[in-house]
Amino acid sequence: MTRIRNRRRWAALPLLAVLASGCGANLAPYEAPARTGLDDPTGATRHVGVCYNALFTKPDEVRGVAADACGLDGAPRLLGQDVRLACPFLTPTRATFACTAD
Repeated sequence: MTRIRNRRRWAALPLLAVLASGCGANLAPYEAPARTGLDDPTGATRHVGVCYNALFTKPDEVRGVAADACGLDGAPRLLGQDVRLACPFLTPTRATFACTAD
């Protein structure tokens, strides 16, 4: 019985290594698809999403990624945040921004 338990533990190690490498250890925020169906009072034509880890990421970092994504289309204005399957496990929170002219 003990031998079987030890084999299972050793068999689980490669699986954990693959899962860890697939998710990556990068917790930096990054551009992602924006959430659709949000009420947008700004009337902006361009929306961007930013996936991030709420425990390790500062709001200025998230806004900076959104500003880079908006580029010349305007300044980012936060429309909402959600935790859905749109972002990976290590960066589960998504913020959706409207690129506004002001």
